[in-house]
Amino acid sequence: MSRERYPSSPLFSGLVQRPFLFPHLIFFPFLITFLAIPVLQPLFSTQISCGFDTMFHLWRSVQAGALLEEGLLFSRWAPQMAHGFGYPLFLYQSPFSAQVTAVFHTIGLSWPVALNLVYGLGIVASGWTMWWLVRTFWGNWGGLLAAVAYLYAPFHAYVAFYRASLSETVAWSLPPLVLWGLYRWQRERNGWGLGTAVFSFILLIYTHDVTAYAFLPLFVGWIGLWWWVDGRSWQNLWRGAAGLLLGIGGSAFFWLPAIAERSAIQFGRANSAWPFLYFNNFLPLDQLLALPRNADPSLLNDWPPRALGLLLLSLALAGAGLAWRRSQVNRWPVGFLLLGLVGYLFLTVQASEFLWTAVPQLAAFQFPWRFLAPASFLAAFLCGGFGNGTRMNADDTDFSSAPLPLRTSALNLFVIAILSVGHWGWLYPDLCNVPDDLSVDGLVAWEQATQTLGSTASGELLPRTVEIVPDPTEPPAWQARLDESTLPAEATVLSTSNEPLTTKIELETAVPFTATLRIFNFPGWHVIVNGEEVPIRASDPEGWITVPVPNGRATLIATFRETPLRLAADGVSLLSVILALVIGYRYSVNGLRITDHRLPITDYGLPLTVAALLITGKLLLVDAGQTPLRQARLHDGALASVAQPLDVTLGSPDNPAQVRLLGLDDWNTAVLADQPVALTLYWQALQPLPANYKVGLTLIGENGRRWSEEGLRDYRWLRNPPPTTGWPTDKYALTAYFVDLLPGTPPGSYTLLLSFFEQNSLTPLTFYTASGQPVGPELELGTVTVGPPTEPWPNDLPLQHQLDVTDGTITLLGSNLDRVEAAPGDSVLVTLFWAAQQETAVTLSLIDETETAVSNWPVSLPNFGAGAWRSQHLQRLPVNLENGRYQWQLAFPNGQTVRWGELKITAPERLMQMPVVETAVGVTLSEQATLVGFSLDAPTLAAGERLNLQLVWQATTELSESYRVFVHLLGADGRIVAQSDGLPAGWARPTTGWLPGEFIVDPHAITLPGTLPPGNYTLTTGLYLPNASRLQQPNGQDNIPLTTFTLP
Repeated sequence: MSRERYPSSPLFSGLVQRPFLFPHLIFFPFLITFLAIPVLQPLFSTQISCGFDTMFHLWRSVQAGALLEEGLLFSRWAPQMAHGFGYPLFLYQSPFSAQVTAVFHTIGLSWPVALNLVYGLGIVASGWTMWWLVRTFWGNWGGLLAAVAYLYAPFHAYVAFYRASLSETVAWSLPPLVLWGLYRWQRERNGWGLGTAVFSFILLIYTHDVTAYAFLPLFVGWIGLWWWVDGRSWQNLWRGAAGLLLGIGGSAFFWLPAIAERSAIQFGRANSAWPFLYFNNFLPLDQLLALPRNADPSLLNDWPPRALGLLLLSLALAGAGLAWRRSQVNRWPVGFLLLGLVGYLFLTVQASEFLWTAVPQLAAFQFPWRFLAPASFLAAFLCGGFGNGTRMNADDTDFSSAPLPLRTSALNLFVIAILSVGHWGWLYPDLCNVPDDLSVDGLVAWEQATQTLGSTASGELLPRTVEIVPDPTEPPAWQARLDESTLPAEATVLSTSNEPLTTKIELETAVPFTATLRIFNFPGWHVIVNGEEVPIRASDPEGWITVPVPNGRATLIATFRETPLRLAADGVSLLSVILALVIGYRYSVNGLRITDHRLPITDYGLPLTVAALLITGKLLLVDAGQTPLRQARLHDGALASVAQPLDVTLGSPDNPAQVRLLGLDDWNTAVLADQPVALTLYWQALQPLPANYKVGLTLIGENGRRWSEEGLRDYRWLRNPPPTTGWPTDKYALTAYFVDLLPGTPPGSYTLLLSFFEQNSLTPLTFYTASGQPVGPELELGTVTVGPPTEPWPNDLPLQHQLDVTDGTITLLGSNLDRVEAAPGDSVLVTLFWAAQQETAVTLSLIDETETAVSNWPVSLPNFGAGAWRSQHLQRLPVNLENGRYQWQLAFPNGQTVRWGELKITAPERLMQMPVVETAVGVTLSEQATLVGFSLDAPTLAAGERLNLQLVWQATTELSESYRVFVHLLGADGRIVAQSDGLPAGWARPTTGWLPGEFIVDPHAITLPGTLPPGNYTLTTGLYLPNASRLQQPNGQDNIPLTTFTLP
């Protein structure tokens, strides 16, 4: 039977003569859909994935649905978003996937089902279109291999389920159609190819414009490839360029305003936090070339790598090698695909940073790993090289429907199985319930609860005139646009009408005034008062629309319309589409015919059998945890395959086993000063936790000073677990952080300390050994050796006091001070920044108002090499300082001095006469402090009651350390059942500020456990340092027994 050499586009297949008579055009899409079932499995649910952006896309769909209910198919303005004040969401974010989800909801599907359906259609369609493209070159079976590789590409699963970008998931299906259409149009003047290329590109921009920009170099290179292969024909090049330009022009209605009007929004917010900066998002090799993985069901926050995957890359290279060897005509296209793959992968790794810096437009992509999308596409395309076909020229034989030899069939099916099974570890996302209220009211409530705006991570689409975002109003702003609090007393509102993009208000006023509409001012809003357009001004600081209203009866009509720029872009798109249709029709008047050749039924049975076996094996073996692809690592409180297992619990004296620290991964104990320490820890809740706890990691120097930044940076390639209040006891959580060193940190050895503290009170849990012995609030993890930075620290570090004073051998760049007010005996952290040519001894002094040095401290500033360095000096103030204002001074060896800062000293009121105590004690601890006596408010003890105790201390000498007071109630076995720890006098009188002979009144309150059993209990006290060392009595005892209670 006669046939044309090239099949038609699926977009126009309905115009082709008898297309549905051809079994292979039905069988292969069906087989691809069947093979995609494991990928789609997470979507067979009324829950949605717990990915980063799932809720954003759900709320965008809800907003699109609200517009659809009002008869608006497309609006650049989202009127109910941003607390109801409006948001230009669909001017900058492609709306197609949200609109499709809204349509499915309109016909009766619930929101989560509609959302999952669109995710699923996007995934399956990507397999169909990849098959459709690659079959042109390597036949149906090559197309099938490429489709499976595309479906199961690790980054495809990451985008769909973990990043959970609905628009990007749908967009993956469109680049194959653009390339197929360009190929048909450029080489064969095929009108259907032109139409496919143009309308697929338009839809790609309208679905996810960032994906279109990422693929654009590939589209341009594709045109250049076939121009070169076909003998450098300029007509060939012009056709390809015209097809792409018509697609770009046809989509100008979206991309042109989105780019040209970026200055109207606060786009800088998108790059305001470190996770969104491109230089923090280059992929390490263990992410890029990740191996097949275990999706651990016992891990609370299992998170797969952003990966091309070593398996996919290996098969892509093997497929390229086979295609290259089989036919010489394959070599230019295969070489092009390989070059594109290398180029896109290069953009994802640190080595390309120079290019990102040199080309500022790249920074708009934010994440270098976005280029894994075209890289995955190219790798999947190359996997098609395993297929039995070599046709690259128009005159070659079409293998798309030829039966495969058994050996080739076995190889292809084996590759299909490997591509599927090897990537199943990416197909187990956590699922979450949707909010109860999936309406525009629920949208605003969710914005408030999550502190997000307009389904964007940083509120980067806020109009630039908005300085603060007011709280939502009641009734919602979209139902009451006029802010009636701005009306004069003489004004009366006669009627109001509020539609999504139009507000009409009729009022009467005796005096002119300025009306405020609770709509964020943004280009496109127009207000007409009494038939005449009036100028709009934005309110300060809300950025709402304000307009002048004359006295008398007035009618205000506010509408959102296209700006001149948007109208021009619309015109360009309309003209481009008309041209594409006219040219396409001219070259397609004869239509196309496709073969109805039928494949032997045996060619259908074998792949269907393999697909069925794969699905069955996943459901019965992998999902059940019977294979290494999905196995629980947590068993009986122990974690398998952890590099450094630990058996440490955390809790309080009355409940020491609330959380277990299971272990940590191997970590780099030697880093350069400008590189972070990366640490991964594993935790398990042993009981439901009533509060939210955070991890603390601190680098401490030999002098006890902190040399790391206060905050921790999340490890970029994992997701944090949920708040600890939601940790189940049968799973474990992974936390991974970067510990950044302070700028200017010198080389040396530092200690890494771990803590686990309550988020609001900052109270840490205590670490306990396996035998139940307390370790303290911090656990020492090891020593970190810090080397010089890769580049010298710059001299322009951010400083509180910029000085830049030198004596020729050393330059004092500046200083930071941790406080400007203090009490006598307090310690003040003085940080010096300096650059030295040689080690220099200087003198740091505190100068009073009479310019007298009240204290001097010798300081040595070493020569660590080029660049700025930091030294931290915790200086204890004299205990006898008087009230007043003081300055800091540094004296150089040559006598030159420099002064900076101001320190206000407020001395406490001192008690020099002994107060009355109920019970005298008179016990001295380590010859430093004496417990004079104590008083109790009740002589008896009862479970659940509060015990009030007042201690009286006396300093026998100056105390150089800040000791804490402990008050412990001990059971008969010596265990602590209740306690009070802290600095004396409710943290108001640290021991470093005690004058010898002074008396300090130190109250404590202890709440006894309600379940305290009967027995004898002893109340004890003492002084200790946070490292757990205690001051001792002369007999060596490290506590002072006060009294004994008997609980009946």
